[in-house]
Amino acid sequence: MLEQAQRLVLDPELPAHQSISNWLAGIIAEGLLPAGSKLPAERQFAQAMGVSRMTLRQALDTLVHEGRIVRAVGSRGGSFVAEPRVPVDISNLMGLSAQLLKSVHSASSSVLSAVTVPSDRAVSEALQISAGSPVHRIHRIRFAASTPVVLEEMFLPAELFPGLSERDLTGSIYAVMGECYGLAPFSSVEELNPAVVGEESAGYLEIAPATAVLGIKRTGLAKDGRPVEYSEDLVRTDRLKIVVSGRVGGSGD
Repeated sequence: MLEQAQRLVLDPELPAHQSISNWLAGIIAEGLLPAGSKLPAERQFAQAMGVSRMTLRQALDTLVHEGRIVRAVGSRGGSFVAEPRVPVDISNLMGLSAQLLKSVHSASSSVLSAVTVPSDRAVSEALQISAGSPVHRIHRIRFAASTPVVLEEMFLPAELFPGLSERDLTGSIYAVMGECYGLAPFSSVEELNPAVVGEESAGYLEIAPATAVLGIKRTGLAKDGRPVEYSEDLVRTDRLKIVVSGRVGGSGD
């Protein structure tokens, strides 16, 4: 595909790596390198363009930061043109699967575990229950098409949701909470923080250990304001674009 692209001409007014990243970004935007395309090995690629490997790596680092390419490790590793990032609006409670299905042909979940355990301090405080109270802990991987995009750990008060861990939890848990218990979250409070994944989480998300991700802590509230859910998610921001929608009203600044 690269053979069909306009030949790279370095702009003397820009650093060489910026010229290269601009050139590659244009090729990707034109569709000459479709999503999933593997770029040539860095050594050969740098030689073909007449630049140092360090210069090429700087250009590729820029494109990784912009979400245009992704790097994979292992025997099939290399640099690949990224799939378009799927927008997910964390300010509405439609559910992740429903939002993913607007942009990909399939969305699914895999339940790693569903057990009832005593709540620790952080979970107890979020759910406003006594420390050690029983909670359902549900650990899942969420997929966009076949790509793991979110590692989810959810806690729900066992007193409010008896028998929940024995139900089918591969679909929308919010739907189960609403249809079976009348306690679907009506609103939520979210805390967003940068995070890096450890080895186990990286394996589930199919990314390299120490990769930067977005950590989201969420407390879901019922209509009467009671906390009914506390979750800690790790989100692959190379595959999901997190957005927050809202209204501007009144006479604020």
